[in-house]
Amino acid sequence: MFLGISSYNHESAVALINRSGILIDYCKEESLSRIKGDKSFPKRALRRIIEINHLNLDNICNIIFYEKPLSAFLFPLKTASSYLPKSLSFIAHQLRNFNNSSISCFTDLAKFSPGLEKKLTYIDHHLAHTLTALPYSKRQEDLCSIVVDGFGDRSTASISYIKNMHCIKELWSSDYPHSLGLFFSSITDFLGFNVNEGEYKVMGLSSFGNSNSEYAKLVYKLINWDKTKNNIVVDLDYFSYHISITNSFNDKLIELLGEPRNPFKKLLPADENFQKYADIARGAQDVTNFILSEIFAHAYKLTNTNSFLFSGGVALNSASLNTLANLHFTKDIIVPPSPGDCGAAIGSAIYAFIKSNPTNSIIEKPSLFPSKFIIENEKEKVKNIINDNFSIISKDKLESLKICSELILEGQVLGLLLSNSETGPRALGNRSLICNGLNLEAVTYLNTVLKNRSPFRPTAPAMKINAAEKYYELKTELYQSYFSMNATCNCLHPKAINFPITHIDGTARIQIVENGSILYDLLEILQPKGIEILANSSLNLSGDPTCFDLIDGLMFCSLSPLEYLLTDIGLIKKLV
Repeated sequence: MFLGISSYNHESAVALINRSGILIDYCKEESLSRIKGDKSFPKRALRRIIEINHLNLDNICNIIFYEKPLSAFLFPLKTASSYLPKSLSFIAHQLRNFNNSSISCFTDLAKFSPGLEKKLTYIDHHLAHTLTALPYSKRQEDLCSIVVDGFGDRSTASISYIKNMHCIKELWSSDYPHSLGLFFSSITDFLGFNVNEGEYKVMGLSSFGNSNSEYAKLVYKLINWDKTKNNIVVDLDYFSYHISITNSFNDKLIELLGEPRNPFKKLLPADENFQKYADIARGAQDVTNFILSEIFAHAYKLTNTNSFLFSGGVALNSASLNTLANLHFTKDIIVPPSPGDCGAAIGSAIYAFIKSNPTNSIIEKPSLFPSKFIIENEKEKVKNIINDNFSIISKDKLESLKICSELILEGQVLGLLLSNSETGPRALGNRSLICNGLNLEAVTYLNTVLKNRSPFRPTAPAMKINAAEKYYELKTELYQSYFSMNATCNCLHPKAINFPITHIDGTARIQIVENGSILYDLLEILQPKGIEILANSSLNLSGDPTCFDLIDGLMFCSLSPLEYLLTDIGLIKKLV
């Protein structure tokens, strides 16, 4: 067995791949700690995977960590040292927190279970991202991998040519501190949203902005692509992420754009400065599209291939994918379901498998739902909670589906918590809140009452392939991404413009559901009754991680107005 670990910087996670190269388990630390974005050493996730899969020192072949810790620790310090004395507090903080950096992975493994540290190896961070994406491509040779993120080891973006899984060569990189990911996160911070979480809000907000506005043009000038050196260039005079722990931008950016938004006040379209902030978001999105297009064009020149893997945190920018798909040389863009750092645990485990299997030529495509869910471990606790607060309406799957379809027709919002959980940040049906996607009242209730989401953020529509082809302009270049809700697309049918799940710019981040999934089964019943599209959002309270087990789901019901939860043990209703 092969373990991959990502930790200390963003969401921590553990992935397990067997000797056949199949991803058989995956778990994020936040799922068990219930701390959103938990980046601590993933002791809970690791313990769970070891126990469930009966792992020990004998059957664990290798443990691969998703970056090279020494490089990742020293390079920012080296960069900061050139900005002394302004960077003194940053350097002091980094040195004081030496033991909380990824360098601690070796000792943390030893403390967790003595002997495991002897199995530990490190991998280049961007190679981990590349290998995370590789299994999702039908063709696993003659590919170009593009990785764009905040920072990994020393690179903030890279291009690699994949001759085959055993021959991957990096051809170009752009180095820290010039980072598209950190630039976008800094704008996220300026707009009053949480870094590493609020970037989605900036994407949604950008659709309300004007590309030709003063603010959009000002933001556009803060980062550029140097055509002579083929590099990302951030105007660091306006930013502090490379010299400060607390501030991602400085007073010069405030002089340029005015006061940053108050993060403690909810942003509403009726607010006085809403348009200003929307224009700033639009500038950030436009320049992101531009820089990514330049990187892809450079990649095409270097590799002469038109099939791309795209990963790293910036690949979560679903609004950019349409732009990239329109580039004249693009044939395929493959984005894994979890392209960010937590997904890099998968790529790390894949690396161990490849090194142990020199004759292997292909890696099996992982399931969208690899995180094992063992209901037997919770039966007694669940039973006690249900007896006091809930009733089981039906234990039969078919009957439960019929009742759920009737509830959806009535305008109800349902919770789904079924079998294994999703790998990536998108809820794909097993940890979802759903309702009739064409019922404005139901969609509004889901967004505002249950999720407390920002009113400018769109809700994703889930549908079968026939409805997707009917209502939306699907691009063959992005086809894979529609199944994991990674890409937006334009409305095709005039009716779709007025759907409640259509964003203000006439796009939707769609999910095509596969035969055999719970959403597919529900739509099979609902489609003859006129419901072709379900609104789909993650099963979590605002600020919390997505629900992982039945206990989490029942707690969600208890703390929210949600009445119905479909689970593996049946359809559950909250007692009033």
